[in-house]
Amino acid sequence: MAAHEAHRGLVLELIESLGQDDLLGVVLAAERQRLDRDLGRPLGAPEWLVDAALRRGLALIAADSDAFVAAHAQGGGRYWEPSTWPAWNMVGLVLERCPDRWLELAQDEALGRAVQHTLLDCVETEKVPDEVLAACVPALALPEWAELPLPGKSQRLRLQEVAHRVDRHPRLQKMAAGSLYEVAAHCVRAGGLLHTRKLRAAKPYEIVALAHDLALTSNDPKALAKVFEVVAQLPQPTAVERPSQYDGPGDPTPKSLLSDDQRVSSLAALACNPHLDRHLVSGLLDHLHPAEILWLRTYDDAVPAWLKKAAVEHKASPAQQQQEVPRILTDEELDSCDDPQAVIQSWLDAVKEHRGSFYHQVEYAVIRSRHRTEDLVRQVRAHIVLSYYDQPVAADALMRMCGDDPARWHAVAEALASQDLGRFDETFGQFIDRMTAQPA
Repeated sequence: MAAHEAHRGLVLELIESLGQDDLLGVVLAAERQRLDRDLGRPLGAPEWLVDAALRRGLALIAADSDAFVAAHAQGGGRYWEPSTWPAWNMVGLVLERCPDRWLELAQDEALGRAVQHTLLDCVETEKVPDEVLAACVPALALPEWAELPLPGKSQRLRLQEVAHRVDRHPRLQKMAAGSLYEVAAHCVRAGGLLHTRKLRAAKPYEIVALAHDLALTSNDPKALAKVFEVVAQLPQPTAVERPSQYDGPGDPTPKSLLSDDQRVSSLAALACNPHLDRHLVSGLLDHLHPAEILWLRTYDDAVPAWLKKAAVEHKASPAQQQQEVPRILTDEELDSCDDPQAVIQSWLDAVKEHRGSFYHQVEYAVIRSRHRTEDLVRQVRAHIVLSYYDQPVAADALMRMCGDDPARWHAVAEALASQDLGRFDETFGQFIDRMTAQPA
């Protein structure tokens, strides 16, 4: 209908009754090539149609924003979530089609705030000119979230969203420095984000996320120092070199060696903030894992130049010299070792205190090796050994323990069928001892 000028009034009337998803559908349908189209008309949706769809979508978002504030003004229950905050994606796809109007729309009295939110969340920063980005600064701090209930949760989420916007548009750190620092300080204060009791109860991933968010948004040296101290106390990662057929040429990367790089990446992110005391970071180098030092030397995009230089010049401490990164060897490589069992034991020692992404790879390397011994297998978690069927590792041990005693076999069968999740970290040796201790 929009292809015919005579139907413009009716089309505009219909657009005013559509939701966000349908608005994008109208624009996409108008852009689609049709076999019966007038070849004299340019491709693409008519400008007036895109404008009408855009204004309708922005009006819906503006209404949703007002409703969000009103809905949460009365407070929330224990499990409150800001679930009715508008999603900008569909309108963002329409807004991207008219970049020449961004500045005008961002300054619109009625729809400007909705446009600002949409540009900050949905448009790649390379496409947004400085002038337009500067016009979006009033929406950066999410002022609609300032008085939400449960500040311990709502202001943490607010800080997270603001940090995501700054990460998406790094120019905002200079453009909106004043308001950015103000909202970060408000979120920390109102949400009690750095209260000692809250930090002690926080999960490691929550500490890491908070550190990254404050690194992008805060100018408070005390707040940065406090979260830095908590990050520094996170558990040290494990490092094991695990060769793979998919490895490329060259040495393994630090990320492939480490069980996780959350601690070192958080420290590097905080070090990028000029308001953090550099001595705190440089003084911690002696306590990092050697693979973390290598991480700081490797990833230029995540590490400030001064910290990379310090890592390059850093001399390993006595403790770090003892923290060699073991390499998982094939049986052919173990054949040439004087004591292959000692080499395998070094793998298990390296992951002794670790439960992470590649822990099971080390365990499988142990039980697959023909150099394995009963003592080595006993150190592997029971559910790994019992579920491994390529070789009769578990069967041989159970045969030695149970023999021809039906009662013992019945006890083992009951233990295997129980699926006791509380025993997930039980080693195979502990499992065998527990079964042996049961009366026949």
